[in-house]
Amino acid sequence: MNEQAISLLQQILDQQQKQTCLLEQIATQNLALIEALADGDEPDPDAPPLTYMDGSPCR
Repeated sequence: MNEQAISLLQQILDQQQKQTCLLEQIATQNLALIEALADGDEPDPDAPPLTYMDGSPCR
């Protein structure tokens, strides 16, 4: 291979390594977000109520 082709391949490799690093960061952040959302012990405020105000169960 000539020097220009080797240089271009090296640039492609460098960019792919940067892209891989960024994708790993995104995956790590997404996992942290999912874990944070899963840790919420509070009931969903948008969920339909399970009982009426008098305590009888909803059907």
